Amino acid sequence: MSSSCSYAAASMARTLMIKGATWSNAVAFMVASTNLVFEIFIVIVSLLGWAFFGGEVIGGLFFIILSAILISRFFPVKVKEEAQQHLTAPETKKSDDPHAHHRMEKSCCHHNMKMDDVKESSGFLTNLKTASGHYYMDVTMVGKDILIGLVVSAILMVLVPDAFWKGLFLSGNSTMPQFLVLSWNAIVGIFIAIIAFVCSVGNIVLAALLWQGGISFGGVIAFILSDLVTIPMLMVFRKYYGNKTMWYLLIILLASIFATSLFLDYSFAALHWIPQAHTGVMQMTGRHFSWNYQTWLNLFFIPLSLAYFYWGKRGMK
Repeated sequence: MSSSCSYAAASMARTLMIKGATWSNAVAFMVASTNLVFEIFIVIVSLLGWAFFGGEVIGGLFFIILSAILISRFFPVKVKEEAQQHLTAPETKKSDDPHAHHRMEKSCCHHNMKMDDVKESSGFLTNLKTASGHYYMDVTMVGKDILIGLVVSAILMVLVPDAFWKGLFLSGNSTMPQFLVLSWNAIVGIFIAIIAFVCSVGNIVLAALLWQGGISFGGVIAFILSDLVTIPMLMVFRKYYGNKTMWYLLIILLASIFATSLFLDYSFAALHWIPQAHTGVMQMTGRHFSWNYQTWLNLFFIPLSLAYFYWGKRGMK
């Protein structure tokens, strides 16, 4: 139910730690708030299909459980103490992460929008007006992430030939053991996510491109889950908890993502849940306009959404 923004999740996890949450609590919150939120489910189903929705839910829960086990077994006490010192140390400057200002703006919006409305009767119109402000802020945040993902994906589609993707993901390779191919796809998915710098919602668009390029099912989920280990996120972890904690978190998260990828590849293959065709929203050839129920729903909800968006925007002033 929280924001899908990775940076906001890291900030909130830090707050939970200060309030007394364990490291397992904090990591569970970050994974769930960046990968198990409603808007991500909508984008995943729209771009990749229901099989990937199931992979995201099952993989996200598996990731949380596995990371909690690894934290309880392999997170040294000394590292926890160092992180606690960073948490309790007074802040001398504001956070310098890319979304800090937006988070503060959104937080203020959600807290203040509007206190005078809350004091009034909580009627239907009042609640609808308050919700419009939340809708405006959420669309503003998620829309930017998706736009970045679309731009990066479009550039890659034009500049990178299909042969490169198929060679990178070892598509159709029958000489190597399947375990090595799936492991390589998971590693490549994680690596691309680390250097892509795209937030949690925006990287779903990139995930659709990678799937069309031939990456494995588990590799797609590994790419999506890796929004917590991008370079900007690691810098946030270092600022919040210190160098040692950042490295231990990185190792534990990477191991959990890698194991989750293989778990999904083998379990979904055994259940015959993995889509056979590597196609997605990027492949638009052969689609034609037609008048059907979807057209009429679009004609109704698109103007309604725009009107609600601008109503929320006016309420913010």
